[in-house]
Amino acid sequence: MVKVFLDAGHGGHDPGALGNDLREKDINLSVALKVGNILINHSVNVNYSRTTDVFVELAERARKANNYNADIFVSLHCNAFDNPSAKGVETYSYPGSSNGAKLAKLLQSSIVSSGVYTVDRGTKTANFAVLRLTNMPAALVEMGFITNGEDANILKNRQEDLAIAIAKGILSYFGIPYKDSVTTLYKVQVGAFSVKSNADNLANELKSKGYDAIVIYQGGYYKVQVGAFKVRSNAEALANELKAQGYDVIIVVV
Repeated sequence: MVKVFLDAGHGGHDPGALGNDLREKDINLSVALKVGNILINHSVNVNYSRTTDVFVELAERARKANNYNADIFVSLHCNAFDNPSAKGVETYSYPGSSNGAKLAKLLQSSIVSSGVYTVDRGTKTANFAVLRLTNMPAALVEMGFITNGEDANILKNRQEDLAIAIAKGILSYFGIPYKDSVTTLYKVQVGAFSVKSNADNLANELKSKGYDAIVIYQGGYYKVQVGAFKVRSNAEALANELKAQGYDVIIVVV
């Protein structure tokens, strides 16, 4: 099955670019999670550099993707410039990576053709750490200029449209048709904590046992989730497996 690693740039004490009362780290994370949900709905395995507002070193982002053996790596960012008239979307790949360039072109074309943006800044290459250190084809999307009023409005209010366009670009890379219908997903939740470190400890414990666990922040709690299924019986089977190991498990529907 296809494996995609999504990287929401910045986070934690690093807000990224600032402009128009927006913080880049928040936009990146919100869109990344939306893209991930769309991909999961298309039976794509997804992992993330972060699913909450935490700081992750650049090398650690690449290490996570490499350990996950992802087929592609997509990093999401917002641009900024001293001149607020600068606007538009652009996508980067690593110099000399033909598959990275292919991925970048598909992402850029999908975003531009979606009509979310009117300014096409094209595809470019750069020696960014996350592109250089990852073993798989990688692309970095600058989703617009947070310092431009028009782009900032898009980044704030059209995140779902942007996520769909990015997901379509990723799916097209693998030749997977995009389905417009919304699919109900059943996720197995293994715990909810008010303290993030407790959630991280449980997630790491599950990962050590071979489960693909992630931590998400929702409703004031850090929730540990394992798996996302279109068929409820599959989620129930995993839930029963975890319950047999002594874990407190519920199935959540999204």
